[in-house]
Amino acid sequence: MRISATDIDDGKNSIVEYDLQPMDERERGYFRVDRNTGVITLNRTIDIKAPYTFRLNATATDQGTPSQSSSTELEILVVDSDKQPPAYIDIPSTAIELHENFTDYKHPIATFKAKSNIPEKELVFTIVQGRTEQTNKMNTFLLESENDMAYLKLGGQLDYERVTDYIITIRVQNKYNLAAETVVNVAIKDVNDNIPIFKDVAAGTVLEHEPPGAPVMQVRAFDADGTYEFNQVKYELNDHRELFEIDEYTGNITTKITFDREEKDSYVIKVIAMDNAESALLLNGQPNRGQQSFHIIIGDTNDNPPKFTQKNYQAEALENANLNALVTEIRAVDNDTASEVYYSIVDGNPNEQFKMEPNTGKIRVNKNLDYETTTSYNLRVRAFDGIYEDFADVIIKIENVNDERPRFLDFNRNATIPEEELREGCIVKVEAYDPDLPRDVDQHIKYYIVKPELEEFMRIDDTGCLTLIKPLDRDPPNGYEKWQIYINAKDEDGGPNSLHAPTEITIILTDINDNAPYLDMPGPVVWPENKDPGVITKLHANDNDGDNNGPPFHFELDNFAPDVIQKGFRITDDGNSNYQIEAIRRFDREQQKTYFVPIVISDNGIRPMTGTSTLTVVIGDENDNEMKPGHSEIFVYNYKGLSSSVIGRVFVEDEDDWDLPDKTFGWKSSEHRDKFQLDEATGDISVMYNPIYEDVLEGTFDLEFSVWEESRLFERHTVDASVRVVIKKIPEIAIDRSGSIRLANITAEEFIALSKREELQKYIGKLFNISTDNVDVFTAFTTKTGEFLDVRFSAHGSPYYMPEKINGKLAEHQSELEDLIGGKVYMVNIDECLIEKASCESSCMNVLIKHERPQTVRTNRTSFVGVHAEIQTECSCSSPPAENICYNGGTMVGKTCNCPEGYNSGPRCEVIDVGFSGDGYAWYQPLTLCESGRINLQLETGTDNGLVFYVGPLSYSGSPLKVKDFMSLEVSNGFAKLLVDYGTGTSLLEQKEVNIGDGRKHDVEIKWNSKNIELIVDSCTMRTCMSLAAPVGTHEFLNVNGPVQVGGTSKNLGALGSQLGWTYVPTSKGFVGCISNFTFNDHVYNLGEPSYSVSASPGCSRILTQAVTFGIDTNFLVALLVCIAVLLILILAVVVHKRKSDDMYKDHDDIRENIINYEDEGGGEGDMTGYDLNVLRLQHYDGDFKKPHDLLGSRPHDEVPDICGFLDGKKRQVDEENTDEPVDNLRHYAYEGDGNSTGSLSSLASGTDDGDLNFEYLSDFGPRFRKLADMYGEHSSDESEGNYEVPGSESWC
Repeated sequence: MRISATDIDDGKNSIVEYDLQPMDERERGYFRVDRNTGVITLNRTIDIKAPYTFRLNATATDQGTPSQSSSTELEILVVDSDKQPPAYIDIPSTAIELHENFTDYKHPIATFKAKSNIPEKELVFTIVQGRTEQTNKMNTFLLESENDMAYLKLGGQLDYERVTDYIITIRVQNKYNLAAETVVNVAIKDVNDNIPIFKDVAAGTVLEHEPPGAPVMQVRAFDADGTYEFNQVKYELNDHRELFEIDEYTGNITTKITFDREEKDSYVIKVIAMDNAESALLLNGQPNRGQQSFHIIIGDTNDNPPKFTQKNYQAEALENANLNALVTEIRAVDNDTASEVYYSIVDGNPNEQFKMEPNTGKIRVNKNLDYETTTSYNLRVRAFDGIYEDFADVIIKIENVNDERPRFLDFNRNATIPEEELREGCIVKVEAYDPDLPRDVDQHIKYYIVKPELEEFMRIDDTGCLTLIKPLDRDPPNGYEKWQIYINAKDEDGGPNSLHAPTEITIILTDINDNAPYLDMPGPVVWPENKDPGVITKLHANDNDGDNNGPPFHFELDNFAPDVIQKGFRITDDGNSNYQIEAIRRFDREQQKTYFVPIVISDNGIRPMTGTSTLTVVIGDENDNEMKPGHSEIFVYNYKGLSSSVIGRVFVEDEDDWDLPDKTFGWKSSEHRDKFQLDEATGDISVMYNPIYEDVLEGTFDLEFSVWEESRLFERHTVDASVRVVIKKIPEIAIDRSGSIRLANITAEEFIALSKREELQKYIGKLFNISTDNVDVFTAFTTKTGEFLDVRFSAHGSPYYMPEKINGKLAEHQSELEDLIGGKVYMVNIDECLIEKASCESSCMNVLIKHERPQTVRTNRTSFVGVHAEIQTECSCSSPPAENICYNGGTMVGKTCNCPEGYNSGPRCEVIDVGFSGDGYAWYQPLTLCESGRINLQLETGTDNGLVFYVGPLSYSGSPLKVKDFMSLEVSNGFAKLLVDYGTGTSLLEQKEVNIGDGRKHDVEIKWNSKNIELIVDSCTMRTCMSLAAPVGTHEFLNVNGPVQVGGTSKNLGALGSQLGWTYVPTSKGFVGCISNFTFNDHVYNLGEPSYSVSASPGCSRILTQAVTFGIDTNFLVALLVCIAVLLILILAVVVHKRKSDDMYKDHDDIRENIINYEDEGGGEGDMTGYDLNVLRLQHYDGDFKKPHDLLGSRPHDEVPDICGFLDGKKRQVDEENTDEPVDNLRHYAYEGDGNSTGSLSSLASGTDDGDLNFEYLSDFGPRFRKLADMYGEHSSDESEGNYEVPGSESWC
């Protein structure tokens, strides 16, 4: 047999040598292999008994460095000598030759015949497949056999260029797997079957003006045929032979003429490549031909000069143009494309004021320009392409701009005047001029005082004369020895593009003795009770005047002091002007705790000043009185738990008040000790931590304690003390929707001790006509500065009222509120951003911070534990966060809302339109203070006048805040009118181009910032249909905390404007029409759910229709309306007559099952289809039948009925009935039908008697009836809130 291996490397690396080794050493020496051919032959006689299998390992190794090898396993089967392998008796004697285009797949290429050499004659012929295509790896040849014959046929396409010869091994095998092999060689002959193909197709180039014969390019084509006689290529041109020629052997293309690029800059030629033999493809006796087009470009040479498009150019430049600013751009045209034109300035450019970009021709500012120095430049510019050049002139005119600040002439910057003297004439006179203008013309200078707070003391006119309006004070706390005045001079009459320059003036005030001395001592002074007379303290004074009008001071007791002061104190002097106050008797704290001693003090001025100061003397306590039993109350709001929170202290009656260290506290009763804990040393009561009921702890708890006391003045004794703790749970929505007020002249302790909290609670309940239980005053604390008391509260019907509703109503009754509380209302709706720049320099936003730890206010007999909720500022202008809910039946899908069809909605399914009929308004959340704001809305109205919206103050009560900012938009004579006041003057903007009262929908946009206010109608930005104005005065921002009132206002804005001093006053006339898509800084207002509204129609569905005559006579319309009214009266009369007729013939005893004499109302009640007729068989009582209202008795509407008695009486009546039905059977007390005048709940509003429609008393029936009171009372809310529930009692009464 023969083994064969193939190496695809070339040269020595592809030469393979073979080696054969036995896998069992006992089999060594039986076979050998030819190292070069791989033929395995027998080496010695086999002396092993057959059958036997030799297992050998054959290795093929190449001759490369390093050498590579591969191995395979062989098996040689030894059989008996009588079992001979087959033998070939007829094989091809020579190699087979085939042309590569041979395609006869049917007829045999070669025939093989063999004999079996065993009795069985059946033989199996196969082709041994090699690992290469040369050894038939791709089945290029196939073998068919029949008995002892085999036929070799073509099985695939031949290609000389791929394989030039094949080595086919044919094996024949008998049933003993004994085989014989023979090898046949198939030689493939080449034919001309490949067309020449061009490679590296590129463009050729030749310069213009080159002589004939200039080389252009070389083209190359390749023929893939494998033999020389078929793969030689020649070239020829198919066109443009008069312009170019090609070498038929090398493919070099040269020119035949001289070219000019300006005539034609490129050519496309076709080159044909052909081989050197008859084509085996075309069979036409011609060689194979290939064709390719080539692009030949005529290269440019610099043979044309550049030319400027103009000889003279003109341009303008502002004298304040920035460096590198573009002035102009000039171009030169050059017909040569290969020549780049370079630009430069060659003359007329002193100090290199301008520069020119060499590649673009752009002239730019290189140095600062100055109109006052040079008004124009004449530049000489050059265009150069390397050989040729051209020149042009550029005249640049410099435009004068206001770039020079005003300059002050020298003047005396210091002025000395007496304090508190109103001097006439100029204190100082300043003069400035504008360097941009000639000195001999009007300079147009305006002078301003920089600090606004100085404008109430002085003014400066256009001549620079500074005069006084009020006298100046030298002395503290509001005066200064030197007043620094900054004056601004503005050119261009102070216009928007004016420049300004500051200067400083110092006014020095000479002192006069105009201030009385005063006590300068920390107070109060403590003097113990029961102490013998002695020196209390030394006296010290101060004087705001200068040293010449100050010390030494003289002290004496005021002669008009009360007797108790004169008999208790005196002032003495040691002779060196050192004064002291003495006690001249013993004091008892229980008699009087504090004494206010008036002391007269005189200074040492030229004209001495005398003043009276009060020294507070506190009598220190000594435990000299025994305590007595006491009772106190603690009211607690439970918000998110009260763990370990001190809520109050055990109180006993005791005239002493500094004796806490002498007392010990303890529990008397063990009741409620699991909920509260006591500090035995201080008497503090705190809520004990218990996670089971901590968050829901609510109710009334009576605590009993014992208190022990011992003093050096009396023996140890014990008294009892009781504390009632009332805990009410408050939900988070009550805090989120709370109103607030800031009070002055009242402390938190006074607010609690004097029951002002309860009075405020009752007042709010009365204001909204709701039960006091529905009002919570849950926060009362003194601000950090100690000046004010902040109070927060909430109110609710079924849902909680919005804060705009609560705050707005209280603001309208601010005077009543002050009388009730006894303090000054400093602010309704606490807003830390309301005072401009007090918290932030620009944008400011209020954030309600809710602390989980409560806040306690303690008095002796009453303590209040409220929610610690306060307003903090955030210096930003963020839109309110988008709530993760959908309104009006919308459904949340991902982060967006799918809204019901059929109505106009916002991104959260908000109702985005609201309608008004001229007598209503709606309140919405206030505007945030933003550095820049934008309001967008749409309106539709057919009237010429009406208030679209107003945001600003709701009342004026002399508040020290003096905040009067407001914004209003109205329709005035059919056009948009905007008023904006930042607090220092009202700006008026009117748009007179677009009539917005024409009944069509119009877009209105309002923009404002610290510099400008803009009104735009229907997105029109032309000057004729937009209005622009600057804010009036020095304030920069719109500071408002009142609700946005849309469609009208609850106040008389005319009266309010006169009180606040507005320059222009908005109209109070209500709006008629529809307002929609109201947004503030992209925040969409939910117009369908106002915080409070009167006669507003969400969705514009119930707007009163305005009469549009369309030219119809008015008398005709009146007559038409009268006819309709008469027709309605006739229809009503017929209906009433028919009902009376039916009542006459009605049979109350009719019990037929198919007839129901039932006065159902509305046709939609739920009991119409499932009604039991037995219910209609009225029970007959001995007495007269009473209507349900009669059972309650006749009472005034404000009287609370005895509902308990009513229900108990009905129950007894049923129990006493003599019927067969069990007593537990469900009874129908208020069914609908004959004899019953009570309507269904859905028709409570269908009566005609206004007295019957007052259902406010239902709220006093108990928790079960409050929902009905909210739903059908006069002051119920139409809002819904499903996320908060207030627990209520389950009892009826």
